[in-house]
Amino acid sequence: MFHRVLVAGVGALGSEVVKNLGLLGCKSVLLADADVIEEKNIAKSVLLREGTLAGQSKISCCLARLRNWFPQTHWDGAAVEIADIEPERFQEADILFSCVDTDLARTEIAALSAKYELPVCDAGLGGTSTRVGRVSWFPGTRSAACFACLLSSRRRAALFSLWESEVYACWAQEADAEDTWTSTPTMASIVAGLQVELAVSAINNADAAFSVHLDLDQAPVSRTIQHHRSVECPLHVEVPDTLFPICARAECGQCGRQFSPDRRIGWLRRWGTCPACGSRELIVRESRHDQLAGTFS
Repeated sequence: MFHRVLVAGVGALGSEVVKNLGLLGCKSVLLADADVIEEKNIAKSVLLREGTLAGQSKISCCLARLRNWFPQTHWDGAAVEIADIEPERFQEADILFSCVDTDLARTEIAALSAKYELPVCDAGLGGTSTRVGRVSWFPGTRSAACFACLLSSRRRAALFSLWESEVYACWAQEADAEDTWTSTPTMASIVAGLQVELAVSAINNADAAFSVHLDLDQAPVSRTIQHHRSVECPLHVEVPDTLFPICARAECGQCGRQFSPDRRIGWLRRWGTCPACGSRELIVRESRHDQLAGTFS
């Protein structure tokens, strides 16, 4: 079993996962999600019900409900991306549950897993229909496959460039414009149950990476796929001391304003805006690779 858990994302899937972790009696759970609540989120999450208002932090609402339901578990969290959590929390954790909805976030989690040799149980909803789901197990060892190993060389390079390069090719923008998978509350509950159950079973018994695909569209079907390490995946060669380069100087492509975000390049490209005009068309002009203290510890 695992006692100290990290959870990335508390949307429809993540909400069900943390509920299951509370039922298991986990000692400590840390949640990370930078999103705020949208109206469409409220009906899809077991933790967001009456009294929840759009615009509130997902983390604060989820923590309040979880602490009330499962007081025996120490619940902690922050409205940041998982890559902004202090390194010590990864070193102390037994496992990371990935409940994010983009491959860009999954590659960042794969990098964190490689750096800290941390097992990851990832899941996704939809893709071909609302009644399809997938759960993947990545042991977090150099010999086993990670999520990035499953990608084509082109797509892997595109995703990596979004969070580690000052300049990235135009075709890399395709990776940042992916559609999020659709879901239903019932399917989220089913896949989250499978995700936690698979992790409980695999944490001490599975040395290889694999995925379980679940399709309830017609006759219920599940299939397991074994994954092998890619010889081209850079995460299995040498992981740098500083995973995520920091943007020291950025320039707005609209108004030309230059400023110092002092944030990860990946964060800037997803969330950053110009302080003068509000544009999201930001150009990284200077970066550094020193260790930036996490925004949450």
